[in-house]
Amino acid sequence: MPDLDDLYMEGLDLFADEDFAGAVAKFEQVVELDDTYIDAWHGIARACFEGREGDPRMLDQAIVAATRAAELDPDDVTAYSTLSQIYVMKDDKETAEHWGGKARVAGWKQQLTRDKAKRSGKVSDDPKKQL
Repeated sequence: MPDLDDLYMEGLDLFADEDFAGAVAKFEQVVELDDTYIDAWHGIARACFEGREGDPRMLDQAIVAATRAAELDPDDVTAYSTLSQIYVMKDDKETAEHWGGKARVAGWKQQLTRDKAKRSGKVSDDPKKQL
């Protein structure tokens, strides 16, 4: 069985080379082996979003992938932000605003969690000590 992290990194390399279709294919290999690999779902969504000019149908595939990422982590700011951007491209302002609102709420939750951790002494203000 191939190493999922290696496949994922190959997808990132393809993405960096702007081979969006190739990146999608590599990320899809990852989720075929592990449907819960959230970063691969993010990769599919972003690669489809970036590759939309070559094939506008990729936006629909991006919606499926970003929605799956949001299902895996209901507080995932990235998934919600991606969905908002997709719907802006699809000229659906109402749906874009819906997902943008979910991104803001998820971001607030993350910030509150970080603030609580700081107050309890579990997280340092010094970035070097957070490693």
